[in-house]
This record gives sequence, C-alpha cells and structure tokens, in this order.
Amino acid sequence: MPREDRDEEAFTGLEASIVFIAFIVVASVFAYVVLGVGMTTSQKSQETMHAALGEAGSALRPGYTIIAKLDATGLLDFIELDLETATDLAVIDMGSMTYIVATKETLVTFPPGDPRVTETWRQKRNAGDLLETGEVVTVKLMVGSVGIRQGDTFTLEIIAAEGATASLTRTIPAGAGKNVYVELF
Repeated sequence: MPREDRDEEAFTGLEASIVFIAFIVVASVFAYVVLGVGMTTSQKSQETMHAALGEAGSALRPGYTIIAKLDATGLLDFIELDLETATDLAVIDMGSMTYIVATKETLVTFPPGDPRVTETWRQKRNAGDLLETGEVVTVKLMVGSVGIRQGDTFTLEIIAAEGATASLTRTIPAGAGKNVYVELF
C-alpha cells in the first residue's frame, strides 16, 4: 500500500495517549513525593511541639495570693504561698528549689535545703519530693532578715533546678498594723 494512502490518525492518538499516561505517572510520583515530604514535615513539627510542651510543662504556677505575717516591730516575718504545676506534663523537684527575695536595698537567696524554707503538702498523690499534676505545696519563707516594712515592695523569684521559674512582685500595705497577717494580691 502506498504511503500516501495510510491513515495515521489512530497512530497519532495512540502516541498522545502514551504521552498523557506518562504525564499522569510523573504527576502521581511528584504528588507522592510532595505528600511524603509534607508528612515528614508534619511529624517533625509535632515532635518539636511536644518538646516545647515538655519544656513549658516544667513551669511553676504560684498561687494568686501570698500570706504575709508582720512581727511586733512592723517588719515582715514570713511569707507563705502555694505552688503547683502549670501543665499536665510538669514534674518539679521541690528539694532543688531556690527562692530569691529582692527589695530596693536587699537581695536574699534561699538555696535548696535552707532551714528558713518550710514546705507543707496540701495535696499529695504519692511519696517523694516531686511536685506533679494535681498536687499543691505551701511554701513558707522566713524573711525576717530581709528587712521588709509596711509600704515596701518586694519581688519573690522561684527557681527550680529544671529551669522553671516564677516571679511575683508584691507591696506590703502602708497602713498594715503590727503583729498581723496580711493577704497580698
């Protein structure tokens, strides 16, 4: 049969379908790679988020009020506050806590094991010195040596060995009497 008489329309359609199928295969491989990278990135993001929550989970949450006791001379004798964990992931070793009380004139550090620091567990789930979710501990600091009077402002910084910190600034009311308990907000 002469070449001019051959009909090549079907052959051209077959070529076009082969090229189309090749494009589909390349596109599906590309989509598979993109989805795989997306899943890996999502997994890495999730791991990063969990690591960040673990770090934030070691945060302390002090109670909103501090009970302060003024002695007979009008000096601050002790302060008492509650501590608990800020998230469900937190576990804080209370035996490693450092407390710092600062005023304009004085900076006093209460290192771990200081006899001027007393801990009383209000809610405790298990034995040990670890503050966990759902537990509350009351911390009493004997701050008579700091010399805080009525009208003075002080800052209490609480530092755990794991790196968790909390900071509170309170002012003793100027009109507070002597030998009284004061609730500081």
